[in-house]
Amino acid sequence: MEHAGDSGATEQVRLARLLFGELAQELDRALGDDHGVSGSVDRALDEAVNEIRKGEAGKAAFIGLHESEAARLADSFHAARSVASLAGLTVPEPEEFWLSGAQREKLARALISDHSLVAVPAPYGLGANRWIEVFRAVARQQGSTLSLTAPLTFAPEVLGAFASLDSAPARVPSVRGWTLRLVPGDDSPARMGVNYSVGPHATLPEMLMLQLMNLVRGADPVDRRSFTWLQGTFADGKFAARHFYDESGRGVGVNAREIGNQGPHLGVRTPVS
Repeated sequence: MEHAGDSGATEQVRLARLLFGELAQELDRALGDDHGVSGSVDRALDEAVNEIRKGEAGKAAFIGLHESEAARLADSFHAARSVASLAGLTVPEPEEFWLSGAQREKLARALISDHSLVAVPAPYGLGANRWIEVFRAVARQQGSTLSLTAPLTFAPEVLGAFASLDSAPARVPSVRGWTLRLVPGDDSPARMGVNYSVGPHATLPEMLMLQLMNLVRGADPVDRRSFTWLQGTFADGKFAARHFYDESGRGVGVNAREIGNQGPHLGVRTPVS
């Protein structure tokens, strides 16, 4: 399984070669096996991508979309990159998700019809300790509302099933261990008082990234007065995880409930892909 943290240093060059494929191939053929010169070419391509990101061409991934939906997608990627930079991760570019099979026009139509939806690039395979480190890095930022001592806590039964909860959903396009889906981002789920069978559900990494993206934007965390079911069951299918924000402790928590539980504050955030 490919994990989100497996590569980072070469991802910018990969994108450059993706955007300037023909030019890169011609230069490679011309330079042959001269690795020193080839490295200079990679650096030049890398700089070209940086310039594209800074200018109007950086919006190319969203050309043809309505301005408001393009802005929402761009804002989500900006927030996700801010989180990733604190964690030593690199978010794949939008174009890479489109090439992997993510349906740009479908996502844009969904954004138009539901203003609660948020595009969430989410990494998989980080593990519990790495996620806690990411939350602690965000907690260190000036003005953060997160507790530095316990910004993220997992119940023991969740830790025991973490590998499965940290796995990318089936039949969802992925790029180097990252997926891109739309997740309802209102403070509380729209559908409340339902048990686990009313799915599908957002994944653990998606909800954690949604929280972190809100926090780096300076927005309020979600689930301050609610709980959100997370995709995946454990203990022979009897239990599932749920996500929440503890205002008194100023931290995000993930614990477990029996799948038949349907308390009035427990709900579902159905992702769109």
